[in-house]
Amino acid sequence: MRNGFLRRFKPVDVLTEQELSAIHQGALEILASCGANVRQERTLKLLDEAGCLVDYETQMARIPAGMAEECLRAVPSSYEIRARDPKRNVRIGGDRVHFLQGMGMRYVDPDTWELRPATLREHAEVQIVGDALENVHVMDALFSFTDIKDVPGIMQQLEGLANGFRYSSKAQHYGYMKDSDQFAIKMAQALGATLDAEIDVAPPVAFYPEALDAIWRFAELGWCVWASPGGRAGATAPGPLASVQVQSWAGTIAFIVITQLIHKGTPVGLHPCDGVVHTKWAHGMACAPETWYARAMSNQLCRCYGIPVTTAAGFCGAAKEFDYQAGVEKSLGVLSSVMTGSHLHTLHGSFAGELGYSNILQVLDDDIAGSIGRYLLGADIDDETLAVDEQLEMGTAPVSFMGRPLTRRYWARDRFEPVAADWDTHANWVKSGKVGLVSRARARVDAILGEHKPDPLTANQQKLIDDILQEAREYYRANGLLAEDEWAPYVAAVESATLP
Repeated sequence: MRNGFLRRFKPVDVLTEQELSAIHQGALEILASCGANVRQERTLKLLDEAGCLVDYETQMARIPAGMAEECLRAVPSSYEIRARDPKRNVRIGGDRVHFLQGMGMRYVDPDTWELRPATLREHAEVQIVGDALENVHVMDALFSFTDIKDVPGIMQQLEGLANGFRYSSKAQHYGYMKDSDQFAIKMAQALGATLDAEIDVAPPVAFYPEALDAIWRFAELGWCVWASPGGRAGATAPGPLASVQVQSWAGTIAFIVITQLIHKGTPVGLHPCDGVVHTKWAHGMACAPETWYARAMSNQLCRCYGIPVTTAAGFCGAAKEFDYQAGVEKSLGVLSSVMTGSHLHTLHGSFAGELGYSNILQVLDDDIAGSIGRYLLGADIDDETLAVDEQLEMGTAPVSFMGRPLTRRYWARDRFEPVAADWDTHANWVKSGKVGLVSRARARVDAILGEHKPDPLTANQQKLIDDILQEAREYYRANGLLAEDEWAPYVAAVESATLP
């Protein structure tokens, strides 16, 4: 079991009890008076039979407050993601904090900072590096590169997940798209693993058929599903920051009601994608302090109702290089969320507003995760660590404790040491050739790719994955979603991607 980091102190509250109640009551009022837009007859019937007021013509379902409260109480406060290696299972929730690989569209060239489609081989290398990094607890092979050269869009998520299973034995995350989740579930089941699924709630509070199909599939299995509401203040939500929370929480509650009516006790996590937009250009601002605060409010709401939280606060910002700005945007966003009580953090490798992904940045981000994790562990407070007798014995005149037995016992075990960051002296840095941070991280990536050998799939497991992929390919060819002119380049891309 990958235990992550223990948060040893009580999370920070950013809302008073009255403010917390006001947001919750506002969300309940929206659901009871206006309702959720549910664009699928099967789910509308489910809500109707449970006691919601359903208008089939407008596809609106008004959810009574009592039903919403009852369903909130049914959600487990934690859930497990089973990896193909049981020793790498993770449990999300409680006082534990874990880190998840980030999301990106294209490969980042660290010399020119240009973005280009990644190859399947480069995608595989991301999984190998993530498998090796100590502070990556959950893999996101689904979203690490979503623009893969010569792989048809309809197959990119499944090819990504297959690479994740081939080149890492850690727990895997998934999503949904055009029924791809049914094949992803088959892959996981073939390997004795589970997935958690990130499923959108379209703002204000709407559910499309694809999302609902995925919710049904995962909920019927009792696997965790993330509600991902995405309102933005001033765009798809009203301008005030508090209004985004009301909208987001209403979407989350509606999501929870649907899951609990399908299968009571289905684990649900919140993965808020809400926040603010830039006041001049109107694009989303994941790196804005207002967005971080919105996520902090979500964290407190979820703590109040026992809902596990996955957050993208700090997963990437607007930085165009791996520089000071990138470090500030990532570390402050993650720390803000950790301090206010979230559980699973999207972080490693994401770049430039999710436009890029980089192994170099994945290594750099592991230092951020490790340092925050060490901060969460705090300090033991007992007679030995207070060391009053030690200090009485040595006195208060100038003295060194460096050679004392107590100091030697704690010298290394109580300290965090970064892998990529350079904590040596400036003089030694000059003597060693002034090697920069990006160069150090690049060398670490090269070392991992040259030395790290993930636990391989067995021949039978590999065949099962290949058979499921082929089933998906034929399914999408038959449905006209995988064009004939895409086929030959796709086959060539798959054949050239295998790593030794």
